[in-house]
Amino acid sequence: MALKDSLGKTRCVYIPDDLEYDTSLFLVPSCYKDDLKSLIICEGLIKDRIRKLAREIHESVGDQPLVMLCVLKGSYRFFTALVDELTITRADLTCSTPLTVDFVRAMSYEDTETTGKVQLVGLSNLEEVRGQNILVVDDIIDSGLTLSRIIHTIKELGAAKIWTCLMLSKRVKRRIENQEDFVAFNIPDKFIVGYGLDYNQKFRDLNHICVMSPTGIAKYKSRSS
Repeated sequence: MALKDSLGKTRCVYIPDDLEYDTSLFLVPSCYKDDLKSLIICEGLIKDRIRKLAREIHESVGDQPLVMLCVLKGSYRFFTALVDELTITRADLTCSTPLTVDFVRAMSYEDTETTGKVQLVGLSNLEEVRGQNILVVDDIIDSGLTLSRIIHTIKELGAAKIWTCLMLSKRVKRRIENQEDFVAFNIPDKFIVGYGLDYNQKFRDLNHICVMSPTGIAKYKSRSS
């Protein structure tokens, strides 16, 4: 199933609330065996959707200079795959303008809850975004706080045009509404990990996107909590 905009154009892949697969049907590291409740998006589907997303981005942005801004740490795998696919797409279509990358780190989570405060690290070099077209690439949007802070900051630095590209858009009420220009998947309100997304720095190496089990949440809960 796919979400569509007001013109009927497909925007992203919709993952239903009740769609969950048994992790035993997929290759999952044995060290995570009891930590995961289910799988909702497999690696193959993620990669194929990223390939199509690169095409969607190029069709919208066109042949013009673009700075891709990776929001660390969670989006690093999504970002790397997207850069690779977008580079191939631009080359196939004889793109004549450069594609550059930059990075920013944003932290707003402790355990399974957002802290309500967003800390940005690595902004000292972002004066280079002045007058540039920026594609902000993030792993997931839920409260909207992190993305809002990043967009506000690069607007203040004088970016010419800003788009956002999100691997996951979670179906929860936003504390702050943001533009969601390019979205790979729309997911239910479940605590998920994998494909770069972590739980207290674990599970980034998991190739699929999975739902945490109560056992796993308790096992890796922050000691300071």
